[in-house]
Amino acid sequence: MPQANVYTSASAQTWYTDKARISTGSNTVTFQVEAVQLTYQNPATGNWANAGTAVGNIYSNAVAVPANSRQDIYVGVGNKLTVVGGNVTIQELGTASSATAGENGVGNG
Repeated sequence: MPQANVYTSASAQTWYTDKARISTGSNTVTFQVEAVQLTYQNPATGNWANAGTAVGNIYSNAVAVPANSRQDIYVGVGNKLTVVGGNVTIQELGTASSATAGENGVGNG
């Protein structure tokens, strides 16, 4: 089993698993997940292509994680995670399962 990535900061960090664990120290932090469109169908040609285009945030507002706590969140493979605040550890959790189909273009055309 491959080692999960662990970060001490994340700014539009591309995510490689479905979930993340945010563990805080003495500071409260906030996070936001930016959804990325991984494939699309060109309306002019009907062909499927990979885009990697940011299309908006998953959460309507940044979500707070209190100091001295831990929260597991959904990010999704290929999406971008930003965590604002210091004294934090962010770890990839799980596998690239649910979002892998979109990343690999499964079910397209």
